[in-house]
Amino acid sequence: EEIVARHVAARGGAERWRALAALRLEGTYAAFSQRSDFTLVRRRGDLYRLDFALLEAPAVRARDREGVWALHKLLQPAPERISEGPYRTQMERESLFGLPLLDYGDKGISVELAGEGEVEEIPTVDLEVTFPGGQRETWRLDAESFLEVAIDSTVVDHTQSAEPVPQRAFYDDYRDVEGLVIPHQIDLEFGHRLESMTVATVEIDPELPATAFSPPPVDDPSS
Repeated sequence: EEIVARHVAARGGAERWRALAALRLEGTYAAFSQRSDFTLVRRRGDLYRLDFALLEAPAVRARDREGVWALHKLLQPAPERISEGPYRTQMERESLFGLPLLDYGDKGISVELAGEGEVEEIPTVDLEVTFPGGQRETWRLDAESFLEVAIDSTVVDHTQSAEPVPQRAFYDDYRDVEGLVIPHQIDLEFGHRLESMTVATVEIDPELPATAFSPPPVDDPSS
């Protein structure tokens, strides 16, 4: 409990995160040696939408009040609801609003101390985190700041394997934005792939209607 409390305090504190209603991040997404702009919006209630480009084709991962959906114009002409169990569970985890470890018990999340470790010569305190869907993650917190250095998990990526592949997410360049401490650099290593997100701007509590998270109509030529 003390380690979780210090982590939450390092990220800006429980009171500040509980007051947050919505969040918008914009920046640069990189994958397959290509870069694109991205916009990530979140709203309380686990509403979530990430717009980016993959292999120069528009792509979206999102969750609205009906569930998770995705679009990748290179592979499919229209948005699709995600029914596949592991991928749906992964996207539901991705959409969680706020700090996962804040009030974690109320969310059905369990946390266990896993001991001490090291990530790229940074001493860490490691936590085993289990989510209601059964996903297990190892959180590696900086032993001095208690900010995330890396999170180890498994993810679904059918471009590589029919089975889930290991992933390590690295977090860096933490900045205080109106009392919230937010990483501005996220690097992902999973299987044989690398992705990164570099945050340029953060908007706190933007006006985001619920419809902003819904898929466009199938016959919308701009979708």
